[in-house]
Amino acid sequence: MNSPISRRRLLRLSVSHAVSTGFAFGLSACGGSDNPTPSPVASTGKTFEFEISADDNIQFSQVLLEVEAGSRVSVTLVNNSKDKQFNWVLTRFGQMLRVVTEGQISGVETGYLKPGDSAIIASTRLVKAGERDTVTFDAPPPGEYQFFTTFPGYYTRMNGKLVVR
Repeated sequence: MNSPISRRRLLRLSVSHAVSTGFAFGLSACGGSDNPTPSPVASTGKTFEFEISADDNIQFSQVLLEVEAGSRVSVTLVNNSKDKQFNWVLTRFGQMLRVVTEGQISGVETGYLKPGDSAIIASTRLVKAGERDTVTFDAPPPGEYQFFTTFPGYYTRMNGKLVVR
């Protein structure tokens, strides 16, 4: 025998459904797809060059980079620390925690980056104290992207934003 559902239970179920549906929509809107790599855009012929340093304060010297869509981007990471290691990794927003977690599982042998990770748009190698590394790539489509280091424990302080106009 079917018993009638109370208004309170109906409201609770409706809210629960709305929240779970909205949450799922929010996750998909944050780049949770299986293919997060942006599609290419036409080249503008411009080149943007950035030198970002990091030191024992566990911070990047620049946390906001702006470029034009279709340009070439060159980022040089300079490690001015006494004994720490850093890398510079670019992804779409919403990918940082997954990339960091999978990088830490992969370990130092891979520079704390999962080999073949399609979420990574560009990255430097793991740079030791006193060293530098440069990565050059085509700017992704217009939007906001996140850069960070995947060295264990540093990503919360060493991150920034790349804005493509």
